[in-house]
Amino acid sequence: MMMAHERFLDRDTQPEPEQICKTIGREVLPVWDEVKAYLSATFPGFQPEWVYYSAQHGWALRYRQEARQLLALFPERGAFSALMILSPEEDEKAREKINYFNAKFREELNKIPSLPQGRWFWARIEDHTDFVGLKLLLGIKRLAEV
Repeated sequence: MMMAHERFLDRDTQPEPEQICKTIGREVLPVWDEVKAYLSATFPGFQPEWVYYSAQHGWALRYRQEARQLLALFPERGAFSALMILSPEEDEKAREKINYFNAKFREELNKIPSLPQGRWFWARIEDHTDFVGLKLLLGIKRLAEV
């Protein structure tokens, strides 16, 4: 059922809140809750919905407004991963602020973008330091909306 960071991979079974809490774990669960609260408060037009991505990535809580996706959160054993699609402009702005990110985010930003239209930015969120980096990236996406 779970692999690759032990995610929820069974297409036929959407994860229940209790399963998500147990899998993410007590140490990271407060960060999961804070991220969701932050997204609801900061991006009220983006609605959360559970979607099955693929056999490799499994289930995610995706925040979307009509056809625009803000990010997707993939619950996994002891953490959760965030996927954001950064446009070339957003990627450039993030790289300009690279020294504000922790080592994990800097490493991901230093990778060559995988797509001509930007990059798929993956971050494994394990603590509040990671959440700070995620908020900084979301701030860059928000500036792009204006």
